[in-house]
Amino acid sequence: MNRIVLLLFAFACLHGQAQKAFEGTLFIEVLSADSSEIPKMNFEVKLKGSMARMNIHSANIEDYSLIINYETGESVMLKMHNGEKIAVQGMKVLAEPGTFSSENSKLKKVAGYFCRKGKVTTNEGSSIVYYSTAFNSPAQFFGAYSNVPGLILELHLLKEGNEQIIRTKKLSKRKVNDDEFNVPADYRLMSESEYQLLLPLFPELLQ
Repeated sequence: MNRIVLLLFAFACLHGQAQKAFEGTLFIEVLSADSSEIPKMNFEVKLKGSMARMNIHSANIEDYSLIINYETGESVMLKMHNGEKIAVQGMKVLAEPGTFSSENSKLKKVAGYFCRKGKVTTNEGSSIVYYSTAFNSPAQFFGAYSNVPGLILELHLLKEGNEQIIRTKKLSKRKVNDDEFNVPADYRLMSESEYQLLLPLFPELLQ
């Protein structure tokens, strides 16, 4: 009887861990699945509760950050523009949740965690995801993947005819400071329409 109780307790602990919301930082790289060239890009994603911050580094555009509250839908972009620090509020970054379906396949190890395979279908097409059930997070990948029952550590998507792989290289469970999700005092606040006036020739940068 004691053995059964211990087994049930162990299962409950594991189940509790599976439902635990992830807090920490994902260090991510963007790769091409074939020989096609894509701009070199990597970013960090800081997650805490319903909050997410993405710090994006790319070879062809200046670094910038996105802060998103998945509960309220509010978002802000932090970046430099002509030497000035600006914070653009009201960026349209959230997407409707896609339809998730699990796929039977061998577990794949990503960033030290064994991941299950699934498929997410949205209005823009289908993506393959590899997710760890050790954690969960509603605040990942702009809401379209919020139905995935775990933390996505690798994502395969088709973009302009090329398959891109968004893969977590490293995962840190170090606690995230709340200040990461606040707009620093030395940034000038502006609306999205005000930001558009700064980029009249390049509206695609807002997408």
